[in-house]
Amino acid sequence: MPFRHPSRRPALRRAAGRAVRLAAGLGLGLIPGLAPARAQAVPETIVAWHCYRNGAATVLATEKTDSVGSKLLVRKPTADLKTDCAVEQRPSDRVLGVDDTTDEGSYTYIALAKAFLILDNGTGPDRGLVIYAVPAGRKRLAVGYSVAGSCEPTSGCQSDDFRIDDTGLTFWRQIDEKPTPKNCRGYAGFMKTTGSAALEERSVFRFASGTVEGSGTKRCTARQ
Repeated sequence: MPFRHPSRRPALRRAAGRAVRLAAGLGLGLIPGLAPARAQAVPETIVAWHCYRNGAATVLATEKTDSVGSKLLVRKPTADLKTDCAVEQRPSDRVLGVDDTTDEGSYTYIALAKAFLILDNGTGPDRGLVIYAVPAGRKRLAVGYSVAGSCEPTSGCQSDDFRIDDTGLTFWRQIDEKPTPKNCRGYAGFMKTTGSAALEERSVFRFASGTVEGSGTKRCTARQ
């Protein structure tokens, strides 16, 4: 559920012995004998937060910002929903994304599954996948990935390309093997349209072990 900071209430000011109500959000105060006041810009201070929690951790995440991603606060859960989801940065919180001085990731929330926080990373067309163990916030995986079509994991959509179940996350993981005309179907077309390609392997990140396993099934995709 989104959390919003309360906006400031319109202030009251007295002028020439008469009460004049100032609409802080609209700047429409009218004073006898004067033209209507010009609307004044009010700085936007409202930030929408979402709270996600399970038995392993509580995660607060801001709405996605296209240029820099989201800010995330990771903390230990308690039995009190209100306390867990209070929008305030605490000294014990693990800060990820925006304001994280230890990482340059531009993160968007995908899922909190078991003891792992799954995030999309990047602002361009080529996507990265980052998985943290929570609540400590230790990075367990950082790798390129892709999905076909318009089923975006950050919107909660799951498909054959990206699926989370009780045992783990199944996805297409970019591997280090260099694409060539022999091992990359569509290589010539990729080189012509985007100038780059990558080999991916259908893989599973196992929640029980916190490790990734390859299936041996590979595909080639365009990169930019």
